[in-house]
Amino acid sequence: MGGIRGQPSGVGCAPLRSFAWHPGRCILNQAYQVPKQSLLAEITLVGHSPQTLRLFLSEQTATRAGGERPSDLLNGPCSFLPVSDSEDHVVFVNRQAVLSLSVDAESEFGGQHAGAEDLAPEQAISTKVQILMDNGASLTGSLRYLMPEGSRRLQDLLNLPLQFLTLRDGERAHLINKSHILRIAQI
Repeated sequence: MGGIRGQPSGVGCAPLRSFAWHPGRCILNQAYQVPKQSLLAEITLVGHSPQTLRLFLSEQTATRAGGERPSDLLNGPCSFLPVSDSEDHVVFVNRQAVLSLSVDAESEFGGQHAGAEDLAPEQAISTKVQILMDNGASLTGSLRYLMPEGSRRLQDLLNLPLQFLTLRDGERAHLINKSHILRIAQI
């Protein structure tokens, strides 16, 4: 259940909390809480400067073992993502308005978050790129991906239906909204 009691939430988009509606007050219903891990992220929204917000990631995912990665959240089905601001207010960010999101690389690539490219490292492609965004920002780093034989070009990766690319830049992982990329070049 989402917002007002009896109103379903979006499919696959479990609410952080469930509230019971009473005139003049809102009561947290602990029985419907979904366990989440929080993670600090720097988010750049269309037309705004980067800001630090806290993401909420599920402790488990339906697609693989381990907890949810930032890329799972951004490439998932929810149009609005719950985050908390510097004053711990929960706000909802339109996923389409996210230009980029930067997190500690360990939260995207490390430990229990191994991707397919880590399970078959000899077949994975790694390419260094420079990306120019529509807000004028330029990002440089490495894209690492695992694709089927005959579909291993950068162009093949860019044309996948996923909305966000994951760029590794040293100790940072940048999740970049492909719809805001003006140009990407291998370097």
